[in-house]
Amino acid sequence: MKSNPLHDFMNNIDEMTIARKTTLLFFIMLSGMLFIGGFAHMSINRIKNNFDILYTKQMLPTIRLENLKDIYTVNILDTIRDIEKGSINATEGKVVISLAQELIQMELNEYKKSLGIDESDWLIKLARSWGILKETQSHYIPMENRSFIAKIEQKSYMIDSILFKMFRYFESNQSTKALEILQTELYPSVYSINSDLTGLVTVNLQSAKEGFMQTTVVYDNTFEWIVFATIGTTMFAGLLAIILLRNIRLLHARLATRIAEKTKELQQLNTVLEEKVQHEVEQSRQKDQIMFRQSRLAAMGEMIGNIAHQWRQPLNALVLIIQSFQMKRLAGMELTDAFIDKQVNEGIALASLMSQTIDDFRHFFKPNQSEEHFSLKETVLYSIKLIKAYYAKAGIKIFLTCKNDSMISGYPNEFSQVIMNLLSNAKDAFEERNIEEKYIEIVISQEAHHAVILVIDNAGGISEEVQDRMFEPYFTTKHKSTGTGIGLYMSKQIIEKQMKGSICGTNSAYTFSHGKYYEKCTMITLLMPLDKEEEQENGF
Repeated sequence: MKSNPLHDFMNNIDEMTIARKTTLLFFIMLSGMLFIGGFAHMSINRIKNNFDILYTKQMLPTIRLENLKDIYTVNILDTIRDIEKGSINATEGKVVISLAQELIQMELNEYKKSLGIDESDWLIKLARSWGILKETQSHYIPMENRSFIAKIEQKSYMIDSILFKMFRYFESNQSTKALEILQTELYPSVYSINSDLTGLVTVNLQSAKEGFMQTTVVYDNTFEWIVFATIGTTMFAGLLAIILLRNIRLLHARLATRIAEKTKELQQLNTVLEEKVQHEVEQSRQKDQIMFRQSRLAAMGEMIGNIAHQWRQPLNALVLIIQSFQMKRLAGMELTDAFIDKQVNEGIALASLMSQTIDDFRHFFKPNQSEEHFSLKETVLYSIKLIKAYYAKAGIKIFLTCKNDSMISGYPNEFSQVIMNLLSNAKDAFEERNIEEKYIEIVISQEAHHAVILVIDNAGGISEEVQDRMFEPYFTTKHKSTGTGIGLYMSKQIIEKQMKGSICGTNSAYTFSHGKYYEKCTMITLLMPLDKEEEQENGF
């Protein structure tokens, strides 16, 4: 029994995998598109080649022939008539006609050149440009064109000789003979050559018509072949697509059964995982809360030192005020009302200052319950105010440079705690490395849709082993008795999770606002999103 090739081909396709069938379908469609596109490109080039030939060899020569007719009619005949009427003299007419003769010769030469265009098919031209075929100089010029060209050239020479003879009679003052030659020889010759030019124009127009018909045939053939290629490719790709879809349906049915089984397993697994995830999330939340409390307690310890430092001077002043009463009495001096009022007022002022200090620190430790719109500059100034005196005692100078103040949304007390953590880390670095001149500068600016806060110190920068881990929880380079390793971690949590900003640390050279330059400084960069109103005001 003979095998059916089509049946065998279809069986081979059925046995292919989905991936191979898809690849084959893609290859067939791609090949078909490339074939259609390539054939269309070749056909368009052929049509363009025919059009170029039609325009260059038929239409351009016709235009030049019309130019020749105009030169004979306008430049020569009209000039001769003006000489005959006496409007211009023979010398002036000779100048005009000489120019006309030069134009005639130029147009005739250009016409003969245009007939030499290569009428080969564009593929042959392409092969010649690539050097596959040799260039040939023999281009076909129809015999009828050659006959007309020969007549026109002969009559052109004859008209030139007639003109020469006519102007020679004019120059020798034999106007009668010159006018006789004009009437009997020149006019008939010009009319005759114009007649030949008209005949040659008619021949060129007929050739142009034939070229147009040839281009039409090429276009029709191109359209038929493109339609045939499109239909053939579409039918073959459609047949393969039907087979592929049938296999996909069978595969879909098998997969649906397996998916239903796996779905049940996944649902059970998801239930267990949800419980585990909820448990882990709760533990993580409790861990973060514990770490946050530890961070605030560490900050509170440092703040108590600040309070003690800021209270020490007012307390000393109060003691002196109280002792002044005893000193006055022991010295036997009179306690006047003015003295008592003065001392009481100073004591009240000092007590108010101490009370204000307590209020400031109490406000710092009061957490924000909801987001607020606050000024970065005011919050940073508030943070510096709390610790400036304490840091001044340690020999640390703090500078604030505000290029653009910004309003942001968030938690001002928590943000103030972040600033305090960064300043505290800088202070610890100064103490560890025994830096003599200690400078910290905070720079506030804006960049695109963010406020930028830079905290720079000259403590010598961040080491490479620390830079990648500085924001990890419980990572610290300090002794366990002085460092917990949660300050920077909690700062990162506050900035990124609570306030949707970002924080990073790098080393950089920097010139502080008082003019001192340091090669290696620690630079902590905070990027905080601006409020929408702030963005609109700044044109972002």
